Amino acid sequence: MTTIKKLRLKGFKSFSKLTEIPFGNSFNIILGPNGAGKTNLSDGICFVLGKSSAKSLRAEKSSSLIFHGGKKGSPAKEASVDIVFDNSKNVFPIKDKEVKLTRTVRTSGNSIYRINDQTVTRQQVLDLMSAARIDPDGHNIVLQGDITRFADMKPIE
Repeated sequence: MTTIKKLRLKGFKSFSKLTEIPFGNSFNIILGPNGAGKTNLSDGICFVLGKSSAKSLRAEKSSSLIFHGGKKGSPAKEASVDIVFDNSKNVFPIKDKEVKLTRTVRTSGNSIYRINDQTVTRQQVLDLMSAARIDPDGHNIVLQGDITRFADMKPIE
């Protein structure tokens, strides 16, 4: 199993400026008041892992993920999210000790994917994640509303 070392967001949803979140090796918790961007962090993780549905990221379309400027700021030209994984146990089929995935979306809605700063296709990102047993549509991340849906399920479900 691998762990996330850090998450970096810039121009993504409510994160207008470069924001870097370091993660520890054990249990990590993100706390904050309503509207602080906690769910946007999990959306950022899903985004960089290649989730293709903008609606599952709580956006109408991909370009809606770009910071729109708020009340006083100016809109970003693109949104970018990096996630850095620890690869010291060679979970990924890459020789580097860290694996950095980057996804950038432009105002046109087009996405650019990178693995360790090398431009790749979305499928190459998905293949790399699959090798580490990470599925952007799987159960690695429990999204907002999922717990309520699980609690409301009938036993047969």
